[in-house]
Amino acid sequence: MQRLYILLGFLFLLSGCSTTKPPVTEYKIVLKALDLKSDSVGCRGKSLKISKAFSSSSLMSLQMKYVEDKHKIYEYSQAQWIDTPNQEISSQVVRSIRDSELFKSTQNVKSRSRSDLVLEISIEDFMQYYSKNLDSSYSSVAINFSLIDARTSEVVATKTIESNVDASSLDAAGGVRALDIALSGVLSQNIEFLNEVCK
Repeated sequence: MQRLYILLGFLFLLSGCSTTKPPVTEYKIVLKALDLKSDSVGCRGKSLKISKAFSSSSLMSLQMKYVEDKHKIYEYSQAQWIDTPNQEISSQVVRSIRDSELFKSTQNVKSRSRSDLVLEISIEDFMQYYSKNLDSSYSSVAINFSLIDARTSEVVATKTIESNVDASSLDAAGGVRALDIALSGVLSQNIEFLNEVCK
């Protein structure tokens, strides 16, 4: 009888430790290859440093959020970013401009080198939105780019670029895919903007 009590107690302890937590899926930004080669030669002799992106605190977190009915913000419970959107967007901006070969050199903010120009980035929107009745969803990306003369600190040119893309599915995965496409569009338009400035 004593063995039975011990066995029941052991089973009770095991059952208390076996609570299952739903797995969290991690997402990252994966952009398609962009054909961003520039024919402008006006900035080929200049160096560019890209500052760390300014953004809301929510884009400096791994928590993935979404908006319902334009005002209500929620967090996905089983989805998060592998790197913060702020870091990822900053990296993608550096990569896209470097690939365009618009400038003699393109460095991120951690570089100790001096530069002729600085590109300030302000992320104004990077979010998935759901309609009021939750039957549709889209992702929105809006970034302000300001090109600044490093010597005088004067703004050479500034532009806000926005892109909205419908989500292919009503979940986090669909939202991330739409964010990828929207960000690709914003980066392409940024190269066009810089190309015009450098003519």
